[in-house]
Amino acid sequence: MLKTIVLLFTLLLAAESHWVLDLGGRIERDSAGAIAGVILRGTWVTDSDLEALRQMKEIARLDLALTRITDQGLLRLRDLRHIADLDLSYAEQITDEGASAVKDWHLIRLDLRGTKITDTTLSMLSRMATLKALDIGFAQVTDSGLQFLSALAGLEELALGGNKLTERGLQVLYSMPRLRRLDVSGKQRTDSGLWSVSVTDLALDPVASLKELRELNLNGAQVSARGLEKLAGLANLDKLHLYGAKPVRDDAIAVLSSLPRLRWVDLKDTSVTAEGVEKLRAAKPQCVILWQ
Repeated sequence: MLKTIVLLFTLLLAAESHWVLDLGGRIERDSAGAIAGVILRGTWVTDSDLEALRQMKEIARLDLALTRITDQGLLRLRDLRHIADLDLSYAEQITDEGASAVKDWHLIRLDLRGTKITDTTLSMLSRMATLKALDIGFAQVTDSGLQFLSALAGLEELALGGNKLTERGLQVLYSMPRLRRLDVSGKQRTDSGLWSVSVTDLALDPVASLKELRELNLNGAQVSARGLEKLAGLANLDKLHLYGAKPVRDDAIAVLSSLPRLRWVDLKDTSVTAEGVEKLRAAKPQCVILWQ
């Protein structure tokens, strides 16, 4: 009898999730065998396929990155309020309308990179106090919208590169003292030209206030040694991306050497010379240094 029950349970689980596997996705299960996550990244999942997800009310993770789902498909999932980790990165048809499906969720991680969300979605997210990690890179947000995020004082990870943001928008970082990871890198080609965050020496003032920061991505930034000096007080910083930051020269080596926990730095395509790299290696022999 026990074997029969186990067999029936196994068949039930398989039937519940076979459509995910048929699409090339995968299922994550908890220790009890219940479905905890559905990964459909890069599959040809459709809006109508998502109807089956409505029966999986206990899932905690959903990955729909790199899919062609639309707002209508996402709105079908508005009742899945147990989801804590939602990845919609480069689901390029998602707009503010679709993102509104999560307004009553208690998300911890949300990735909206490469979607068409605007400041309207940021206003909605300002009420999501549970949020710890947010990626809005390569979306369509502005300096004004970024200010809505000042309500998210518990945020620990933020990525916002590839948006048309200025130093004014970055002032919001002063209200995020718990940030451990910040990414302001990248350029997005739009109908109105290339969009990127304007990261200059002056823009590093709010970054310097983030005392818990451990990883900082400044790839392509227009920062120099003068700006990097402002980061000297970031005692927890252990990973720094400076790829393509052309104004970074050998005079920046002193401040990099002074960062007590720095263990990884990318200096490729900067203006740092071989002599500068050797000085940094001598000062921090345990640090991984990427250079041309």
